[in-house]
Amino acid sequence: MAELQSRALALFDFDGTLIKGDSIVSFIRLARRLNAFSRWEYIAICFSSLKYALGLSSAQKAKERALRFLTRLSPDRKMALEMAFAHECLLPRVYPEGVKEIQRHKKEGRLLVMISASTENYMQHIVPALGFDALLCTPLSDNGILGENCRGEEKVRRLEQWLKENEIQADFSASFAYGDSLSDLPMLQKAGHPTLVNPSKKLIQAAPQMPRAAWGKK
Repeated sequence: MAELQSRALALFDFDGTLIKGDSIVSFIRLARRLNAFSRWEYIAICFSSLKYALGLSSAQKAKERALRFLTRLSPDRKMALEMAFAHECLLPRVYPEGVKEIQRHKKEGRLLVMISASTENYMQHIVPALGFDALLCTPLSDNGILGENCRGEEKVRRLEQWLKENEIQADFSASFAYGDSLSDLPMLQKAGHPTLVNPSKKLIQAAPQMPRAAWGKK
């Protein structure tokens, strides 16, 4: 049996790393602006988000509640909404520094992998536009049920699963990783060259030795 080729990777988080803020919040705002759901449902979504912020609900339940309206949209309208959000709202917000890093790693031959807690319904349109080789994110079924939230140790598990399925031997010592929050730490620790991008205080406290970068800062 032939030995697997060793490849260096470039691992990127999305929300807070390549863009400012949380993409799902912007998605809900756009959907409300386009009348994809009612005012009363918007209030219910806000209430569910508040419960999550107070620690009374899980991130998965809050996301499922926020995205439930998608199950009532026609396939065409759903696709149009998600593509418009990706191309008109998210891609223009990607930090120029992030784009340069993506292009550098692509030029130098590393495999580009987006590993995000955001849902695949709109993230699947982001990855090809930025030139990534793979997307590992939170699955969302047609009936509105979320798979395992792709954060923390789940990011590493999903990465290892993808590598195994594609018969790729990763050279982690020569790999790069970019993240902004404590939930990115397991992914950052896998790479020999991690970078904390606009990091949260908790991430700085947990990994004070890791290099930092300020993207989007003047």
